[in-house]
Amino acid sequence: MRSYSFVLLLVFVAIVTANEKDAQAELTSSYREIDAQGHFNYGYEATNGVEAKAQGDVNGIQGEYFLPGENGEKIRVTYTADSTGFHPNVETSS
Repeated sequence: MRSYSFVLLLVFVAIVTANEKDAQAELTSSYREIDAQGHFNYGYEATNGVEAKAQGDVNGIQGEYFLPGENGEKIRVTYTADSTGFHPNVETSS
């Protein structure tokens, strides 16, 4: 669960450091599921274009998040997080 907390912290930091216009963003949808074995599925979308999805368990997490970039481009970060660390892959598109 330590990796899960770290990933959520990173997503939170990305939202907090967004520009002032984004300070008024609201969630348009969210979900959170966890089962008795510790498997989870989590996600949300906000009015400022930020989206995040993650799934995993105590052994590791896989996820992605989207951030609005400059000039209308969208930044997509896919990642895994496990006992070897946080492994992101960043892509941009117009």
